[in-house]
Amino acid sequence: SLSTSMKNLEAELGALIFERTTRGVMLTAFGRDVYHQAQDICQRFAYLQNAPKTSKAEHLSVSSMYCSLANDAFVEMFTRHYEDEFTCNLEECMLFDVIRKVSTGLTEIGVVTIFSDGEALALRKLEDAGLEFNLILRRPLHAIIGPQNPLYHEERESVTLEELREFPCVINYAFPGDFSGERIWEGGARRNAEVLVSDLGSALQIVSRTGAVAIAETYRTFYAANDCKYLALKDAPIDCKLGWVMPKNHTLSQACGEFLEILREKAELTAR
Repeated sequence: SLSTSMKNLEAELGALIFERTTRGVMLTAFGRDVYHQAQDICQRFAYLQNAPKTSKAEHLSVSSMYCSLANDAFVEMFTRHYEDEFTCNLEECMLFDVIRKVSTGLTEIGVVTIFSDGEALALRKLEDAGLEFNLILRRPLHAIIGPQNPLYHEERESVTLEELREFPCVINYAFPGDFSGERIWEGGARRNAEVLVSDLGSALQIVSRTGAVAIAETYRTFYAANDCKYLALKDAPIDCKLGWVMPKNHTLSQACGEFLEILREKAELTAR
């Protein structure tokens, strides 16, 4: 009966979900898309089932483009309210997924970083999804260096791409389409080595233990534990905007409004 159901679904959708061979059965590319869409449907249904059943309960639901500042604000929000009748969830994902989650109501708002070299396209995606972008902070890219780098021991607040040219470069990204760090070298100074990692923790450990450098849009307070320095990149060809998105004409919940106030306060502190 399961096989029949799957064949009926393939017939209804007009494409194969499974590739059937003598070695077994596996998902086609279309089948993988169907699987991910089905996951979203199940998540939305689970959210409705677990949503607060009384008007007294507060709920906070945020999606974020791997923003450490948003993570810090979320922790502070939970710390304030963990003894109250309060539920919350934070989902980290790429811009495309943030747009999808907010536009479909899986999360109330999304925290996003938009790079200047892709700003027009990102804003068009938001507009097409019926979302509005609200700016929190505009900031240049920065270089992160550790104690093993000779620049670390100089008294300075900024650095240039030319000064970084000789050092290996650690690129921290979860998906290349959403991170512009590697693109700053196009047409300019080049690094002599490149290390790609998908999490901030690994990037910081490499920078802290070697002479490698990292280019990032994140915030200096998160590097102190790794003994790293955070220097403005004077000649970066791009910068970025930190902001949050929500559906147009949406009225924010009280919990979401408080979360955004915490996020703004932390953003202001990092800008000083």
